[in-house]
Amino acid sequence: MIMEDVEYANNLFLERKFTKAIEAYSKILKTNPQNLVALNNIGYALSKVKKFDLALEYYERSLQIESNDKVVMINKISLFRKTGKVIDALNLSDEILEKYPNELIVLYHKLRLLKKLNRVIESNEICKKILNVYPSNVEIQNELIK
Repeated sequence: MIMEDVEYANNLFLERKFTKAIEAYSKILKTNPQNLVALNNIGYALSKVKKFDLALEYYERSLQIESNDKVVMINKISLFRKTGKVIDALNLSDEILEKYPNELIVLYHKLRLLKKLNRVIESNEICKKILNVYPSNVEIQNELIK
């Protein structure tokens, strides 16, 4: 039954019905407070409705259960970027990249963070690293030109 509930909540999220998805994930967490999918996804849904502090609480709860959950950590980087916590986002990016040096989404986040800090040389190095994997990525090509 929990999987069907998670699937239902995920569908609400995909339909951009974030408030209803949050309610559905909350219901799951009442009966299974350590459901990692629900914890991460409620955090993500909360960030979509700009309840950033509450979203961070759910991400932290998830990381208390599974401290190296890469998806949650990446979502946390995104949350930090949205809330202007550039240094926190950069530190978490570096932590993930130590274990997964070619994690493209983290490299992209770090690229954007370094640009925000006007650290152009470092951001260009990341652009080159991403382009080694995806040479036809126009967005990254444009970042390198700037």
